[in-house]
Amino acid sequence: MNNPYYIVIVTDEGYVQHAAVMLTSLFETNRGKRFHVYVLTNGLSQESESRISTLCKKCDSFLTKHICSDAKIKDLPVGQWNAMMYYKLYIPTILPQEAERCLFLDVDMVINADIAELYNIELSDNVIAAAEDIPDCIQIKQRLGLAQDDLYINSGVMICNLAAWRSMESQIPIFDFTRSVAEKIQNEQDVIAMYFRGKLKILPICWNMVTFYFNRVPKIFPKYLPELEEAKRNPAIIHFAAPIKPWFTDSQHPYAYLYKKYIRAYAQTLHIKINMRFPYGEKLTHCQRFNKYIRNLLNRIGVMKDPGYTPPVKK
Repeated sequence: MNNPYYIVIVTDEGYVQHAAVMLTSLFETNRGKRFHVYVLTNGLSQESESRISTLCKKCDSFLTKHICSDAKIKDLPVGQWNAMMYYKLYIPTILPQEAERCLFLDVDMVINADIAELYNIELSDNVIAAAEDIPDCIQIKQRLGLAQDDLYINSGVMICNLAAWRSMESQIPIFDFTRSVAEKIQNEQDVIAMYFRGKLKILPICWNMVTFYFNRVPKIFPKYLPELEEAKRNPAIIHFAAPIKPWFTDSQHPYAYLYKKYIRAYAQTLHIKINMRFPYGEKLTHCQRFNKYIRNLLNRIGVMKDPGYTPPVKK
């Protein structure tokens, strides 16, 4: 039997339903493929674990849950993020030796294409393939002491060369390295940029279409503009990063409908009712909700020109 596609995700109880939606989109757009999904977590309820496990089984795939130790990350910088972001760094020590590569996926995503091309991309002597981050990373590289031609990636979608990563681990364990640069870093992307310096490969932006790329004034390096319009029309992976989430009230994200499509598919697959009131949902007063509605309406008809507004995608 052929080896499955190894998928790694990180989630907690608060985001597990979004993880299930992402996995549903993965299974639906990649029918006929077998996946082994590794969930790195600080703990899930029995009900949540059972639901994701059942979802995987119904799609001829497997689930392995791994409770990650916080011992190695407890003193690392967190800032505005969640300490679980560092769980990604456990990947080579958790996946089995027979796994030569894996695909890491953030859970606030929708998969909109066959991932075979992505999963089997040529890595040469690189350890990770990922899309480059938004232009804000110019200042980040200065802070980290990196050269401007060094790569700084968005870690939401990563193809990982596990054999090469394990080889690096045998020389300098990534958590030892992380502690040695703890005064410089702010998150796990900083660690990845420094630890894998010279070992990163850039993916086309269609494989990680972050919300900023859909803005009226997209936050993107000019070199990617020639591929932007096509990537907006046919995004392979839609990453609901940044403030706009598809489960927020009156979300204007042009692909919010896909999230809703797959949350319904997830509910139908498991024959369950879905609670759309999420712990991390957008909490607005009635006045704020009305103001948002008016602002979105004015942007839609062209009266306002907010640079961060996400207009409909022209197919």
